[in-house]
Amino acid sequence: MMTTRLDLKNMHSIGEAADLCHVSRKTLRFYEELGLLAPDYISPKNGYRYYSEDTVMMIPVLKYYKQMGFRLQEMTDVSETTDYFFHQRNFLSKLDELKKEEERIQNRYEAVSDWVGMLNEGTMARENNVNSINLKYVERDQYYFLDQEFNYDYKKSIINVEWTNYLEAHESEITGAVILSFSDYKEKASGKAKRATVVQKPVRNSKILLPRQDFGGQMFICKYHLGDPKDSAENYYQIEKWASERNYQIGPNCYERYVIDYWAIQDTNQFVTEIMIPALKM
Repeated sequence: MMTTRLDLKNMHSIGEAADLCHVSRKTLRFYEELGLLAPDYISPKNGYRYYSEDTVMMIPVLKYYKQMGFRLQEMTDVSETTDYFFHQRNFLSKLDELKKEEERIQNRYEAVSDWVGMLNEGTMARENNVNSINLKYVERDQYYFLDQEFNYDYKKSIINVEWTNYLEAHESEITGAVILSFSDYKEKASGKAKRATVVQKPVRNSKILLPRQDFGGQMFICKYHLGDPKDSAENYYQIEKWASERNYQIGPNCYERYVIDYWAIQDTNQFVTEIMIPALKM
């Protein structure tokens, strides 16, 4: 661009433009490299760059685009367009992108928050040696599930490669405790269970690509087992006795909800498992 010395008096040097808009000279040079903001005049003698008032006024626009989450590569033509529909299209496209990002963040927040909750729950149970039997209502919700063989290898069932691959293949994300469902609590307690269904809660924004089944919507008799899940059989007999004394019909199915498990620690002595058996007052 050709200009006169008189024109330069009404223009800003790169340092002045940078100071005025609180950006660095390096940033302005980078904008120039990307074609986002070109100086109005470059001195052929010393390479000094000068910006008109109108060009300087584009810097806050680019900064605001950046604040809204636009990458620099997405700002091409922002300083040159005379079509406000250009901005509208940009913003609508960015809204779609941000909505997906919001859902990803919500999913991650939910998963981390649930895990913190489980660790707090397990810590409370261990520190207070909570092993009493209690009755509680669990709200109905829909969970992902997968029926599998079960041979009392708890590590294989909890750190469940088949389950993880199944979820990933269907782009499905989960949160909360791993739960194993058994069709007969007596078989489970006696070491005769041959199959188990792994059950886990989908994250809030999980795609509905997998079948789901209801969990909850009823009363459960529950008891924490502190220690290795392999030693949990006695808890079932205690629950059975407790239910009989209070006229509750239980089962036949049962659930083991792993609160602190192999996902958090390898020392099985530190594990906390919640045993849950459906109950109905006689």
